[in-house]
Amino acid sequence: MSSTIDPRRQRELARLLDRMGIEQTKLERVSPQGFDWLLIDQSLVHPSFSTTYNNDQLEFVGDSVLRLSVSLFLQEHYGDRTVGELAALRSHLVSDKTLAEIAGIYELQKYVVVSNAARNDSQALRSLLADALEALMAALYINTRDLAFIRKWLDPKMQSFAESLLAIPALGNYKVALQELIQGRWKRLPEYRHVATENNLFCVEVWFDDRCWGKGKGKSIKAAQQEAAAIALQQMQADM
Repeated sequence: MSSTIDPRRQRELARLLDRMGIEQTKLERVSPQGFDWLLIDQSLVHPSFSTTYNNDQLEFVGDSVLRLSVSLFLQEHYGDRTVGELAALRSHLVSDKTLAEIAGIYELQKYVVVSNAARNDSQALRSLLADALEALMAALYINTRDLAFIRKWLDPKMQSFAESLLAIPALGNYKVALQELIQGRWKRLPEYRHVATENNLFCVEVWFDDRCWGKGKGKSIKAAQQEAAAIALQQMQADM
């Protein structure tokens, strides 16, 4: 890989950051050694495209950048809530589902470099976009050492998702909400079935009365169960 970035790619990436409300001139001012556009580029290269130049390690760092940013956001805006409530909110706000939705808002899929096989794998697309967004956060933070360049565009999105979560039962804990609904109405419990593991994602179904009410996927069985429960809760409420 060249030590310099193709000017066309740099302009493309600058347009992405501009969509996120990040001005190129401000980025370059806060980077004494010069803003590293290659790092931004690397954050959007999926491992399926290159085994040596990809966003694996940046995604690892970005996970911590994301959690810190969201934790600060929650402490500032919802500091009157218990730690348990904040933890429940954060678990949903940092989920692949939420991150992929944010990535979709900024059309991140247009900028991610990925193999044709991976791009055409719709099942893995959500995880791919979530990882790329985390890696981009890492690249921005490493370049600037300033969370403001992340929180500027992330906080408004988190505000919207947090308000949606707080509007539903059990603070977005869909498993608890579903259990309360079924127990209250039928005095029984739903059953969760781990049916497969695909592309490092766990696939779970939630069953009740010999019917599958929801299917979910996640990096952990717990995350997959939450997604399945969210779908089941919505379906049951619609059928009532």
